[in-house]
Amino acid sequence: MSRYNPGHPNTSATLSAAADWRDRCLLEDRSILSDEPLWATEVLGEVDERFNGHPDTGKDRFQTKLKRQFSDGSPHACKLVAEMLWAMNLFPSNIGPDAKRVAIVDAWSWSGQKLPQDHPMLDRSLLKGIGSAGPGFLAHRPRELRFFINATRNLKAIGGGERRILLSEPWTFAQWLDAVPDDGYRQLKHILPYLLFPNDFERIASPGDIQRILLGVGHIGKDQLKQMSKVEKDKALYQLRGTLEKSRPDGVDFYEPIYRRVWDPEEPSIEGKEPLEPGTDKADDALSYAQQPLNQILYGPPGTGKTYKTVERALQILVPAFFKENEGDREALKGRFDELVEAGRIRFVTFHQSFSYEDFVEGLRAEVRQDGSINYCVAEGVLKSFCKSMARRPRIAPGTCFASGYIVTRSTEEILWLEKPNGSNLPMPWAIIDELNRLLTAGAITLADVREKSVFSRVPDCRLEKFIVNGYPNILAHILETITVPGKKRNPPESHVLIIDEINRGNVSKIFGELITLIEPSKRAGASEALTTVLPYSKQLFSLPIGLHIIGTMNTADRSLTGIDIALRRRFVFEEIEPDPGILEGVEIAGIDIAKLLDTMNARIEALLDRDHRLGHAYFLGISAADDIAQLRQVFTTQVIPLLQEYFFDDWQRIRLVLNDHRKEEPADRFVVERDENIEQLFGHCDLEVPTSKAWRINVEALERPSAYLSIIG
Repeated sequence: MSRYNPGHPNTSATLSAAADWRDRCLLEDRSILSDEPLWATEVLGEVDERFNGHPDTGKDRFQTKLKRQFSDGSPHACKLVAEMLWAMNLFPSNIGPDAKRVAIVDAWSWSGQKLPQDHPMLDRSLLKGIGSAGPGFLAHRPRELRFFINATRNLKAIGGGERRILLSEPWTFAQWLDAVPDDGYRQLKHILPYLLFPNDFERIASPGDIQRILLGVGHIGKDQLKQMSKVEKDKALYQLRGTLEKSRPDGVDFYEPIYRRVWDPEEPSIEGKEPLEPGTDKADDALSYAQQPLNQILYGPPGTGKTYKTVERALQILVPAFFKENEGDREALKGRFDELVEAGRIRFVTFHQSFSYEDFVEGLRAEVRQDGSINYCVAEGVLKSFCKSMARRPRIAPGTCFASGYIVTRSTEEILWLEKPNGSNLPMPWAIIDELNRLLTAGAITLADVREKSVFSRVPDCRLEKFIVNGYPNILAHILETITVPGKKRNPPESHVLIIDEINRGNVSKIFGELITLIEPSKRAGASEALTTVLPYSKQLFSLPIGLHIIGTMNTADRSLTGIDIALRRRFVFEEIEPDPGILEGVEIAGIDIAKLLDTMNARIEALLDRDHRLGHAYFLGISAADDIAQLRQVFTTQVIPLLQEYFFDDWQRIRLVLNDHRKEEPADRFVVERDENIEQLFGHCDLEVPTSKAWRINVEALERPSAYLSIIG
């Protein structure tokens, strides 16, 4: 049944909550978070009037605009909006559970009442999500909510008995929901049927994924598919699942690798897929996950999460399907990242002042022999050893599906592992494949000889295992065709990612040397203008593989920024990672809006210095809403003020301008105050003129006062 979801162990809890919501809120008019009659027709009418009747077309965030629309709404209307957000957020796994809880609790608070964060329906495991809705769902939340309101009002307009029948018949409900009018095509038309009828519908929010599954796994023709309605496609999926479960009784999940490799093989581009209409959810999704550049540098002020973001970028390159499924779930993303590091597909290195060409490419290393003598040998650096490991990649990528129904599940140095149509595994030795390939290349046999089992009559002295060669003629012919036939479309080379942290702290020209030319995409091995170079120590020919992605991070506040020369700038795509106060939205410490505090200080720093020295949001990420000032005091004492001292080279007057000390009426609220110095006490009576300047100190008292931080904002 469709409840099988190996990637999300919280599925049972989430679906159980969805069943409670159906019984309490759709069949009746009650609430899922309280005992009030929130889902009543009159409350829905007010929500419809405030949201759909008076749309907010501003450029603020969705939650901010929603708050404006319900600023003077009735308590029941505000609470109903919170519960609608709860229902909409049950499915998506690409939104973190904490972010979901914050949005729901915030909307509930507009009613003037507080919703406990430990409410059982706000449990982290319940809100973790059970399937990706994609970035399109986030980008079009206003449209999704509008459709949700319209559909719910239409449902409530149906009499109680008839509504109960509708909510008990899956295909009738799906047909009814599909007929609810709305511009575009909302993902809730897929999400709601699954939440209410998980035994009949798939946990798939994307109509594009459904189409590719039916094409690739269900073998339904494109012309036939174009004639099918949304519900007919759902029924076709239901029948396909039933067929597959006969050989896989434990369960079928179309997002498992064994199926996904067939209908959506992980490739570094979206070529070959049908054109997408601009502005649609699926188009936004495809643009978000389009091919990443081979060379990119994430740059920005300290604390903006550049190194943090390299984890996401590496996964977007190597496992885009997994990233789409788990976007927002940092624990799952970091776990997969660590697995890829362990598998050798990601390598991490940090540049520093003493890092050299010998460390990065190759150089001489001294080795002490057993007799005590010293021997010098050529040792590989980080980049060269990583490229050599890429050369040992499988010759046929996992996920390759042959016309005979066999699927490549794994490829090692010695064995090509295949899954047969009946689900069993077939280990095919590379030694047999390589020998047949040699005979083909030499002209001793043809592919027809392999298919017709005449290899041994053509080559009587062949020492291959006759039982295997003649036992699997078709699959061997397909494998040989894949790796030998000129012009045959082949699997793209397996991508690898090299992450260079603090790339501008090293002498880039010296570290890369002659390889600065080879990193260009057009100069990579296999590209149209491929180049090779002779390495100075080993005298070997060397080129960079086309599948190597380089991700660098650059701290713009670092004084070594001038070390980045034009050659590097021209060969990398630069992307600015700015401070994002929006991440801190809703976090308050003793009444201080942390997002606004950061935004205000950064505006002043940019005016006094430049945009490259702003403060990153990461310094404040550990702060949680509280009435006590202790967390903020710790951040200012250990990070913010020391960083400002470094930025302005202890120019305390400008530091005071950033902290707004010059406009604070209450002296106790000033973070930087002038130190009282008694010159005579310091130097005694002296006939010489003592040169003096203003001395400043940090006012510890101000760090304890909420008003001091509030006064920074102004």
